[in-house]
Amino acid sequence: MSDNNSFTVTCPCCQALLTIDRDAEVVVNSEAREQKEKTSFEERLKVLDAEKRLAEEKFKESVRAEESKKDVLEKKFQDLYKKAKEGPQGPFKRDIDLD
Repeated sequence: MSDNNSFTVTCPCCQALLTIDRDAEVVVNSEAREQKEKTSFEERLKVLDAEKRLAEEKFKESVRAEESKKDVLEKKFQDLYKKAKEGPQGPFKRDIDLD
Protein backbone atom coordinates (compact mmCIF):
# COMPACT_ATOMS: atom_id res chain seq x y z
CA MET A 1 0.00 0.00 0.00
CA SER A 2 2.22 2.75 -1.26
CA ASP A 3 0.14 5.53 -2.79
CA ASN A 4 0.65 9.28 -2.45
CA ASN A 5 -1.36 9.51 0.77
CA SER A 6 0.68 6.98 2.72
CA PHE A 7 4.28 6.25 3.63
CA THR A 8 6.10 3.41 5.39
CA VAL A 9 8.34 3.67 8.46
CA THR A 10 10.06 1.17 10.73
CA CYS A 11 9.06 1.02 14.38
CA PRO A 12 12.14 1.65 16.56
CA CYS A 13 10.89 -0.70 19.29
CA CYS A 14 9.74 -3.85 17.50
CA GLN A 15 11.14 -3.23 13.97
CA ALA A 16 7.68 -3.65 12.43
CA LEU A 17 6.89 -1.90 9.13
CA LEU A 18 4.14 0.66 9.68
CA THR A 19 2.15 2.20 6.82
CA ILE A 20 0.86 5.62 7.83
CA ASP A 21 -1.87 7.65 6.10
CA ARG A 22 -0.66 11.25 5.66
CA ASP A 23 -4.08 12.87 5.68
CA ALA A 24 -5.62 10.98 8.58
CA GLU A 25 -2.28 10.64 10.45
CA VAL A 26 -3.08 7.08 11.51
CA VAL A 27 -1.45 3.68 11.06
CA VAL A 28 -3.21 1.95 8.18
CA ASN A 29 -1.21 -1.28 8.12
CA SER A 30 1.54 -2.97 10.10
CA GLU A 31 3.76 -5.90 9.23
CA ALA A 32 5.57 -7.58 12.10
CA ARG A 33 9.16 -8.67 11.51
CA GLU A 34 10.11 -12.27 11.97
CA GLN A 35 11.33 -12.75 15.48
CA LYS A 36 14.63 -14.40 16.10
CA GLU A 37 14.71 -17.84 17.61
CA LYS A 38 14.57 -17.70 21.37
CA THR A 39 17.68 -18.81 23.21
CA SER A 40 17.78 -20.69 26.44
CA PHE A 41 18.58 -19.04 29.73
CA GLU A 42 21.89 -20.91 30.05
CA GLU A 43 23.00 -19.88 26.54
CA ARG A 44 22.20 -16.25 27.28
CA LEU A 45 24.17 -16.45 30.53
CA LYS A 46 27.18 -17.76 28.61
CA VAL A 47 26.93 -14.87 26.17
CA LEU A 48 26.64 -12.36 29.01
CA ASP A 49 29.67 -13.87 30.76
CA ALA A 50 31.70 -13.61 27.56
CA GLU A 51 30.62 -9.97 27.12
CA LYS A 52 31.52 -9.28 30.76
CA ARG A 53 34.99 -10.81 30.29
CA LEU A 54 35.55 -8.76 27.16
CA ALA A 55 34.49 -5.55 28.91
CA GLU A 56 36.79 -6.36 31.84
CA GLU A 57 39.74 -6.92 29.48
CA LYS A 58 39.06 -3.63 27.70
CA PHE A 59 38.88 -1.84 31.04
CA LYS A 60 42.17 -3.33 32.23
CA GLU A 61 43.83 -2.33 28.96
CA SER A 62 42.60 1.24 29.31
CA VAL A 63 43.88 1.36 32.91
CA ARG A 64 47.29 0.12 31.74
CA ALA A 65 47.33 2.74 28.99
CA GLU A 66 46.48 5.50 31.45
CA GLU A 67 49.20 4.38 33.86
CA SER A 68 51.86 4.31 31.14
CA LYS A 69 50.61 7.60 29.70
CA LYS A 70 52.24 9.55 32.54
CA ASP A 71 55.65 7.99 31.83
CA VAL A 72 55.40 8.64 28.09
CA LEU A 73 54.39 12.26 28.59
CA GLU A 74 57.19 12.77 31.14
CA LYS A 75 59.75 11.38 28.68
CA LYS A 76 58.49 13.61 25.88
CA PHE A 77 58.61 16.60 28.18
CA GLN A 78 62.20 15.86 29.22
CA ASP A 79 63.30 15.49 25.58
CA LEU A 80 61.69 18.79 24.60
CA TYR A 81 63.09 20.46 27.71
CA LYS A 82 66.63 19.36 26.78
CA LYS A 83 66.12 20.69 23.25
CA ALA A 84 64.89 24.02 24.56
CA LYS A 85 67.76 24.23 27.05
CA GLU A 86 70.35 23.77 24.28
CA GLY A 87 69.14 26.99 22.75
CA PRO A 88 67.18 28.04 19.75
CA GLN A 89 68.11 26.52 16.40
CA GLY A 90 68.21 29.92 14.76
CA PRO A 91 66.58 33.30 14.96
CA PHE A 92 62.86 33.28 15.47
CA LYS A 93 61.11 34.24 12.27
CA ARG A 94 57.66 35.70 12.20
CA ASP A 95 55.31 35.37 9.26
CA ILE A 96 55.68 39.06 8.55
CA ASP A 97 59.48 38.71 8.26
CA LEU A 98 59.12 36.24 5.40
CA ASP A 99 57.76 38.92 2.99
